[in-house]
Amino acid sequence: MKSFLKSFFRFRISLTIKFLMAMICLVVITSGAFGWFFLGREASQLHSRLDGYGKSIINDFLSDRSVSLLFEQGPRLTNHPVLQGITERIVMEKDVIFFTVINSHGEWVAHAIRKSIDPRNAYHITHSIQSREGQSLGTLQLGLSFGQVEERMFDLKRDILIVALGVIGIGFLFTLIFTRILLKPIDDLASATEKITEGNLSQTVQIRSRDEIGDLARAFNQMTLQLKDSRNDLEKKVEERTRQLEGNIAEINNARTVTLKMLESLESAKIETERVNLELKEADQTRMKFIGMASHELKTPLTAIKANIDFILAGKGGNVPVDLRSHLLTIQRNTNRIQATMDHMLDITRIKSGRLLIDKEPILLSEVVGGYIHEVKPVDKNLTIQADIPEELLVYADRNRLHDIFINLLSNAFKFTPEGGKVSIIARQKGDNILHEIRDTGPGIPEDKFDKIFEEFYQVEGNKHGGTGLGLPIAKRVIEEHGGRIWVESLPGKGSVFYFTLPAFKEKEDGRPVRS
Repeated sequence: MKSFLKSFFRFRISLTIKFLMAMICLVVITSGAFGWFFLGREASQLHSRLDGYGKSIINDFLSDRSVSLLFEQGPRLTNHPVLQGITERIVMEKDVIFFTVINSHGEWVAHAIRKSIDPRNAYHITHSIQSREGQSLGTLQLGLSFGQVEERMFDLKRDILIVALGVIGIGFLFTLIFTRILLKPIDDLASATEKITEGNLSQTVQIRSRDEIGDLARAFNQMTLQLKDSRNDLEKKVEERTRQLEGNIAEINNARTVTLKMLESLESAKIETERVNLELKEADQTRMKFIGMASHELKTPLTAIKANIDFILAGKGGNVPVDLRSHLLTIQRNTNRIQATMDHMLDITRIKSGRLLIDKEPILLSEVVGGYIHEVKPVDKNLTIQADIPEELLVYADRNRLHDIFINLLSNAFKFTPEGGKVSIIARQKGDNILHEIRDTGPGIPEDKFDKIFEEFYQVEGNKHGGTGLGLPIAKRVIEEHGGRIWVESLPGKGSVFYFTLPAFKEKEDGRPVRS
C-alpha cells in the first residue's frame, strides 16, 4: 500500500488537470450548498402551503350549517349520514387522501379514504373540535398527498443539477482558456530550463506580460546571461590554471629529479657519516682506553714521587736546606696537579665505560665540608670563606664521589675568585633533596656559555687559569648518577652561583635508611 501511494504521488499531473479538478470540486461544493439551502427553503414553504390548504378544508367543514347543527345537539357525536356524506365529498378534493371525524371517546364517527393511495405517506393534520362553551367534542384528522411537494422538489433538484452541469461546462471551457494563457509562459520557461541544463546558456524566453510571470521571465533571462558570462570566465580561468598546472607539473618533475639526486647524495652522505661516526667512536674508545691505561701506569710512579717529596718536606729524613726547599715545594705542587689531572682522566674513563660505582650512605654534611675547604683552599690568596650548613643536615651520597663534587666545584670557585673575594657554601633541605649553593665573586660566566662549561675539555677563558676542563663535566655526571642535577646562574662581573641537588637521608620507622 505504501509503495502504491509513493508511486501515485510521484505520478506527474499537469496544472491544467489540477485546475479542472479544483474548479469541478468548487462547483460541486457550491451547488451542493446552494441546493441544500434552496431545497430546504422550498420544502418549508411547501409544508406551509399544505398546512394552509388543510386548515382551509377543515374550516370549510366546520363552517358547514349541517355540521354545526350536529355539533350543537350534544357533547357526544354518533354516526350520522350527513357527516359521512360530507366526509366523502371532502375526500374528493384535490390532494386529500383521507378525512376522519373522531368523537371525544376516540370512536370514528365518519371516515373516508381515497383508494389507490397509501395513507402512510400522507401529510397528517389534526384539529380539535370544541363546542361554543369550550367543551371538547372530538378530533378531525386530515391526510394530504405529498405528490405536489415531491414533484416540486424533483423539479427543483433537476434545475439545480442542470445549472451545476452548465456551470461546470462553462467553467471547464474558461479553465482551459485560462490555463492555456497562464501556462504557456511557464511551459516556455520549463523548455528553456531544460535546454540550459543541456548546456545551451544562450537560451532566453520572450515573455512580456506585466505580472509575476513576466518578472520571473526577466529574472530568468538575466540569470542565463550571468551564467553565460560566469561560464566564459570559468573557462578562461580553467585554461589559465591548466597552463599553470602544466608548468607546475613540469617544475615538480624537475624538482622530483633533483630531490631524488639529493636523496641519493644524502644516502651516500649518511653511509659515510655512519662510517665516520663508527671510526670516531672506535677512536674515542681507543683514546679513553689509552688514557685509562696511561693514567693508571703513570699514577704508580707519580704516587711514589709524591710520597718521597712529602717525606722529604716533612723533615723526617733530616732538615731540608732553605734554597732546596723552594724547589721541592714546586715539585710537590706540580706533582699534585699531575695527580689531580690523572684522577680526572681516570674518573672520566670510568664514567665513559659505565664503571662508576655509587655506594650511598648517610653523611653529615657539616662535618665533611670543612675538610674539603681546607684541602683546596689556596695559601697564597687572601679569600673570605663562609659556610652556612645546618649541623643536622644529612645527605645520602657516596662519600668518595661527594668529595670529588665539592673538590671540583670549590677548586673552580677559589681559582676564579680574585684577591680579597668571597666564596660561600650554603646547603638547605628542599623536599626530598638537599640544595647546595657555591657562590663566588669572580668574573662571572656569559649566559651563552652556561651549557658549554659542562662539556668535556671546555674552558671559558681557554687555559688562562690552567686545568683540564674535566672538573665540571665529572661533577655533573656524578651528581646525575646520584639522581640530582646541577645548573649555574651568573652575570659577567658579578660572580657565579653553582647549584646542585643531592638526595636527603630519610629513615623508616625501624631506623633503616630509605634507599633511592
